[in-house]
Amino acid sequence: MDQKQISSIVQEVLKEKGLLDRPALKSTSKRIERPCPTPAVLTVFHPGVRYLELALEQVRLIENLAGKTSVYTVHSARAWVCGQDVKKKSGCKCILDTVKPEGLEKALHKADILVLPTFCFKTAAKVAQLINDSQETAIVISALMQSKPVLAANDGFTLLNTLTNEGIREEIQRILGKLENFGMVFCHTDQLAKMFQKMMANKNGAMPSEMSKEPNLNTSRGSRLITAKDIRIAVDNHQRSIALAPGGIITPLAKDQAKEYAIRIVRAGINPALGNFQQNPK
Repeated sequence: MDQKQISSIVQEVLKEKGLLDRPALKSTSKRIERPCPTPAVLTVFHPGVRYLELALEQVRLIENLAGKTSVYTVHSARAWVCGQDVKKKSGCKCILDTVKPEGLEKALHKADILVLPTFCFKTAAKVAQLINDSQETAIVISALMQSKPVLAANDGFTLLNTLTNEGIREEIQRILGKLENFGMVFCHTDQLAKMFQKMMANKNGAMPSEMSKEPNLNTSRGSRLITAKDIRIAVDNHQRSIALAPGGIITPLAKDQAKEYAIRIVRAGINPALGNFQQNPK
């Protein structure tokens, strides 16, 4: 009996036993073993260099939290920081400073979140008006049009060093509020990595490790993220309070507007009424 006949007999036996119809088991096991995806981050440096060193440190922390990371420095910011500076101080190996515009757009398309650690006010004002006249604005507007999460620092504006005019301060808050309506999330530079972790946890439907350790908290009620848009909706609806989920986050602009409009933030499962933000701990 030759090898071909033996093979034929074996196949007949396997067929009778019903064992030839199970090849899918192998592919199923591969899907089960596939690790959970980690977020891909595109970090873009604008010429808001008030806290550049702190921003680089936060980018390093985000690098440790993310899966794939890449960095691009817009042309107007390269007098202060370049790809090699970022590579040395943050540890990010993928520097896109030499890619063409279509390559940068491709990187943005693949990214799960856009991080702007040195966002400048000039760009903020233009994006708020959807003025797409430069590389600086094009990246941000493109991300927002694709509904990408955009995390930006809002304390790096160089004009804040000399700002005492309350009218201008209010206008800056209005512009940032408009950008929040577009989907951007703002925080101080030193909170970028922490905010990034919370945003990714909310997106994945899980709480960050430091939140999950809090005992006996009811996470089924309240918002995990409160922005200025939520405050304005509450004002329009004549609400006196907004529920915040335990471990939830509030943007700095939302804090200011909640104080201005006397909107109370109630931490669900902890305290029925904490008063306005002036009385709340940070």
